[in-house]
Order: sequence, then C-alpha cells, then structure tokens
Amino acid sequence: MKPSAECRIIQHDFGETCVPLKPQRIVTLSPENNLDALIALGIKPVGYTSYDILNKGKQSLFGASLDAVAGAEYVGNVYQPSFEKILLLKPDLILLSLDAHLYESLSAIAPTVSVPSPFSDLISTDQAFFKQNLRYIAKLLNQESRSEEILKEYEERINQLREKLGRQLQQLEIAVIFYGEDVIYTINNQMNSLIPSIFNDIGLRYKFLSSDRNLMKPPLSIETIREYDADILFIINIAERPSSFYFQHPIFRNLKAIKNNRAYVVNQEVWSAAGILGANKVLDDLFKYLPEGT
Repeated sequence: MKPSAECRIIQHDFGETCVPLKPQRIVTLSPENNLDALIALGIKPVGYTSYDILNKGKQSLFGASLDAVAGAEYVGNVYQPSFEKILLLKPDLILLSLDAHLYESLSAIAPTVSVPSPFSDLISTDQAFFKQNLRYIAKLLNQESRSEEILKEYEERINQLREKLGRQLQQLEIAVIFYGEDVIYTINNQMNSLIPSIFNDIGLRYKFLSSDRNLMKPPLSIETIREYDADILFIINIAERPSSFYFQHPIFRNLKAIKNNRAYVVNQEVWSAAGILGANKVLDDLFKYLPEGT
C-alpha cells in the first residue's frame, strides 16, 4: 500500500492502513484503548461502543465519561458492535483493538486501525502502556504536540502529589485488592497495567503479585489475603457492594488498614481503566486518600 496526498501509512497489529490526514468522522470500538486517548486529545468520535456492567444495567467506558460522548452514536456493546449503525455513520476512520474477526469487515466500510493493546508486540514492556497508547493515537491523528502537553500535565500532578506526601512517601506501603463476586485478585508489577505504572511514577511502595505480562492476574485464595496487608488498602469494588460490606467482611476486617481506618473502597470503572483519562482519575483518588496530616 502506498500513501497518497490524502492519507499516510500507519502500522498496526493486522498490517498497515492508509489513514486520512485529517479524519473527521471517527468510530471507536475499544473504550479503554482508543476512546480514552481520543477524548483526552479533545476529539469526539461520531460513534462508540461501551461495556455493560454485569447485572447492573449500566454502561461504562472505563476512562472517559459518558458525558464526553454525548451526541455521538452508540453502536453497540464492545463485543457485538452493529455494522449497520457504523455503516450509516459514514466514518472516515475506525479504531478497534485486537478484534481480528472484525477487522476485515470493518476495513470494507472505512480505513481501520487496530490500536495496540497492552499485550501487543508493538508495545514496549519498559514504558507505561497508557503513555504509549496516548502517543500512538496522537501520532495517528497528527496531535503529537498535544499529547506531550497532556503527559507533561500528568507529570506535574505526580510531582505535586510527591511534594504533598513528603516523608510519608518513603514510609507508606500500598495494597490493592479487586473484589468481585467471590473472586479476589491484586495487581502485578507490569508496565502494561495502569495502577503499578502510576505507583512507580509516584515512587510508592506497593504489594504485588509477580506474573507474566501476557497472563491475566490469577485469583488470590482467602488464605493468602493477609500477605497483601499494608498501611493503606484500596478495595476496587467490582461487586459494587456498599463500603460497610468490606469493613465488616471476615476476610478484610482483621487487616491493618481496616483497623487503622486507612482502607478505601474505590470505583472499578476508574481503577480498571487503561488510558490517560483513567490515570488522572486514579490520581484524583490518590490525592484524596493518601495524604494524612499534611
């Protein structure tokens, strides 16, 4: 494929695509891997997909807010986008992520790019995924300078938090527990995960489970939960239970953070995000909960 005066070649997981120089009608099919960065860059798509929160009857974008896509067309669930709705939108660029079974059909509608996921061979293992993701989308859309401004703003917030924590930064140890319905797991220390990337940027010590970057975080057994006790505990509320459920739960109530009132129940839609918008929302929580007596 040769670039023309109207488009340029972009490499991705499924090959290469000649992308319009100034796409105006973008459809995003992976909220955390492409919509997040798109909204951060100040670009609203004409169509988007979302995740359904199981048994809760609501949608989530895991990073961007639903308000940010107000006026755009909902084209279906991430796992079952509507080709008819996408076609009617007349997009000039479609962004997806690792959906090989969709790529060929979507490419027949408009130029389609598979934005690298955290597990893509195009993603470096020694750099935070959310930063690489933003830069990839920015390069795709000729917005490189804006992406660097966004990352600089993020770094400034990191420095502000470090300064606010002062000596606490060296004293605190953090743990993060995801709690679903009868499933418990924690974070790994890989740069393709959002939370450890942010913790590393701040310089926080944290409990983690070593794992291969290409594997999902394995569940923890109840017997090992005390190994992830720490000064501060963040409980990611996948089960969407009231906070009292965790503070009274026999698994949690004997943990040091619970006893010291330094356990915090946080939103899974924020802490399970993958992009720069999600990173800044996690930072919002860290600014709220980490400092004590400062």
